[in-house]
Amino acid sequence: MIDDDGPTTQTFLDEGTYTLELSTPFKMYINVDSSIHVYFDSDRTHISLNDSTEVHVGVRSYHTRPAGTITTTSDPADVMAAVSMFGSALKTQSPERSYPTLRGHPPALQLGDELRVPEQFEQPDTGVLIEVPPKLRNIFIVTPLAYYLGASITSGSAPRLRTKSGFSYSLDRNPGFEATVERVLKQVFFLDCIVRTEGTTPVPLHERKAVEPTLEFDLADIYDEPLAEQLEAYLGVPFSILEPHIPEWRLEAHLDPTADSVEFLPFISDSLAAIRVKDNEQNDVNQPQEQIEAIKSFTRGDFVRSADTSRGREHTSSSKHVDQQALATIEQVWRHDRSAQITSTTPLSAFQHNIGREPRDDPIEIEVICNDSEMRKELEEVNGIYGDREELPFQVTEYYDLTSGELEEVLSRDSDFLHYIGHIDEGGFQCADGKLPGTAVEHVGAKAFLLNACQSHDQGLHLVEAGSIGGIVTLGDVINSGAINVGSAIARLLNRGYPLHAALELARKKSLVGQQYRLVGDGTTTIAQSETGYVNVCHLEKNGCRYDISLETYVASVSRKGSIFSPYLEQVKDYFLMPGMIGPFTITIEEMSQYLQLEEMPVITNNKLCWSNDLSVNDL
Repeated sequence: MIDDDGPTTQTFLDEGTYTLELSTPFKMYINVDSSIHVYFDSDRTHISLNDSTEVHVGVRSYHTRPAGTITTTSDPADVMAAVSMFGSALKTQSPERSYPTLRGHPPALQLGDELRVPEQFEQPDTGVLIEVPPKLRNIFIVTPLAYYLGASITSGSAPRLRTKSGFSYSLDRNPGFEATVERVLKQVFFLDCIVRTEGTTPVPLHERKAVEPTLEFDLADIYDEPLAEQLEAYLGVPFSILEPHIPEWRLEAHLDPTADSVEFLPFISDSLAAIRVKDNEQNDVNQPQEQIEAIKSFTRGDFVRSADTSRGREHTSSSKHVDQQALATIEQVWRHDRSAQITSTTPLSAFQHNIGREPRDDPIEIEVICNDSEMRKELEEVNGIYGDREELPFQVTEYYDLTSGELEEVLSRDSDFLHYIGHIDEGGFQCADGKLPGTAVEHVGAKAFLLNACQSHDQGLHLVEAGSIGGIVTLGDVINSGAINVGSAIARLLNRGYPLHAALELARKKSLVGQQYRLVGDGTTTIAQSETGYVNVCHLEKNGCRYDISLETYVASVSRKGSIFSPYLEQVKDYFLMPGMIGPFTITIEEMSQYLQLEEMPVITNNKLCWSNDLSVNDL
């Protein structure tokens, strides 16, 4: 690599043959025979070439869909053989597989009467083996690790990682099997991110500078070693040394140790989620009593959005729930050190609908429905939010007081997002002529949705089963004023490219009623791309006559685990692994003002969520 350009630098290169690598929503390569001038401004990256130059462009996209399907029985031996093929999706066995564009989506699994592996899938020869006692629970726990390592899973007396070089490592150490596997995945992945800087992209990585002095192996030497030898060196490093620097591993997948969970494994592995296998039935939707009482106190004196709008109605934490025995689901859980966890009830159909959904050439289509005149204020607020980005075409359509037939027609229409404002209860959506149950809608065309009404969880789950990928719903009653605040915040965040789980996490900071919202379907769903390809939240604190700025990055559609980020701050020359908190950096008021003008972004200051274009110095 000749040079690395960051947001605060520029480069001049004399006449010659060069390959430029651009990190955009696609990985783009440009081959030119020319002199080059690369520079940045607040809007874009500029590449200046000779007056007349032939340009060759290559593009590598994210491999976000399974390349095919493996059929397996529920027998543990067959499941082990099927999952052992997940490594066939890796584009490389080198440490660069920690880059998201070099990790392909594992093949889909389908339960059947025998094991059938299409010839297109070949297990990589990594020399890595994972042994577990032959039970589904054990196989599930090691699946993401086996995928990332390209490892085979076989039957053994105890959980253990082995390599062809003779290295052996127990996977059942204190504090237990699940925790050990999670730690090993984090450790290997993180050290791959460090070691890959010795390869084709030797960027200045902050985490490398932090941990390299503590490592007993040479990074250049270990980069050239086979994977089996790398693992032995990696796992010889005390985890306690690395842990403070490992990117946050927020996503967990909670699943039952049954055959119903087998077909979820490729999608869980693709996100490198930590797996938690349930031992007992858990009621994940109940809220702590003190939180319920706080919300009840907050809601007094305002009307709620249930179909029964009588004052004094007793708060309920959940509606009559969908029969979980009839619908196989997992729980996606985002744990966050600085916020309450976000949870999604996720049926297999959410992932399957994502696979089958083709990209649209048309503008992003948003459907906004208001089925109650007393709630028009929220519609008026979000009307100016969706589609306010000049560089991204949106088409926003508003509907009022729809009948059940009209609502079913809108729900069935292909769109990117549906924002429903009105009343919902266990009987369905309140319409001008009665109620429309979610079960009555055969096909839902909206990619994602927000059902900003009371008790909308089950109706939302029906929408996912009928065609959507994911949505934001409520567990109980929500007051109108709180719903307006939360709905407007969610709209603004989704409009800027934030995934559902991040939008909900941040919107909860706008109102106590935000605790009543949760997710259904795949919470990683986005409806738009951010301007920069990355989504982050700016944390600001006053520090004398200066300001401390920290940036909290999130995984999104084109910035997944292993992506790197460098903020547009003059003093910052390094890249940082995502997701996690970067900083703090102490900056002047002028630097702060310049940074906040780069794009419209959420800012947390004084424990309050606001937006950069609404913020003044007096607010700090």
